[in-house]
Amino acid sequence: MVDCKMSIKKIFDRIKRVDKFDEFITTYGLTASDEKGGTKFAANFYKSSVVNYKGCVKDYKNLYSEVIAETLVNDNFIKDWLNLIPVRPEHFKINHPNKDECLESIKITNRKEEILAKLLFYQSNIDGLGYIFDYQTPLKKTKNDSYGKIDLLGYNVDDKCYSVIELKYRPSGSEETLLRCVLEAYTYYKLLDLKQIKADVAHEGINNLKKLSEYKHTDEAELVVLFDEKSCTKEDGGDKTNLMLRIDSSEPNKVNEPNYPSKTVVSQQYKECQELINPSKRKALRALCEAILKQESKLKQIRFVVLRTEDIDKAVPLKNVQKWSSELDRSYRAETLLTIPSKG
Repeated sequence: MVDCKMSIKKIFDRIKRVDKFDEFITTYGLTASDEKGGTKFAANFYKSSVVNYKGCVKDYKNLYSEVIAETLVNDNFIKDWLNLIPVRPEHFKINHPNKDECLESIKITNRKEEILAKLLFYQSNIDGLGYIFDYQTPLKKTKNDSYGKIDLLGYNVDDKCYSVIELKYRPSGSEETLLRCVLEAYTYYKLLDLKQIKADVAHEGINNLKKLSEYKHTDEAELVVLFDEKSCTKEDGGDKTNLMLRIDSSEPNKVNEPNYPSKTVVSQQYKECQELINPSKRKALRALCEAILKQESKLKQIRFVVLRTEDIDKAVPLKNVQKWSSELDRSYRAETLLTIPSKG
């Protein structure tokens, strides 16, 4: 719990961006009374622009994200997340359609990350990731709540736990930091009532999950950060590796034509994960992950996973999706780059 004598303003002081603290409290209505026992800080901090800064703190050699992660742990601010509790009485009232949907209608939108989440949901079984049974799972109780939606909910058949999956994807390469990804996934985990999965009887995705021979309800979960490695030009092999080719919604008549970025871009998450794998780098981020796992007895692990296209000869048309094309569309597999396990 944040102590009034150690204001959360200290984080912004440490990175020499007090101006961003003013922006944060204005945007999310944080008040002095929220500094002790409130939930606005924990619920909204991952959205702060400073969490996504990639450079170094002025006059320091340390990365913004490392200084922030270190402060969250060393000053016990991460314990403020323990105040978060689920507020939505029905996470699964929305029963996503999963049959006879036209691929063109799915993709003619600018919300590419949501499209990819939907395609993963339609595939259901993702090798290396697990069984996906819901996407865009709502967390807010009222329209005034600032909570977002969980990108994907899955079940890890191998480790027998639910997966709270934070998906990061942009056709031109996602630029969000792993610090933001981890804090967002953790915030959403705290706002999710896992017991509703067992109790639900109407949600088709959950009913299909319960039919799996490997499935058994549990109160344990994992956080998964799922991301693209890179977005490639056609010359760099993008026609085989890019997660989506039908991405041009600006001209409806081009929805059936492949589209490529002007240059190959490696995602921020992939670059940072390669550093996190190295024990000598991203030490504060690793310590933050370990602190989260230490204070959450039901969290088994945090996984960093890269999403890839399935080999053409193994690709399976997405079920219930009309006009799926092996030339333009993909099925998916995943590869875990790093797992940080709970020591409990």
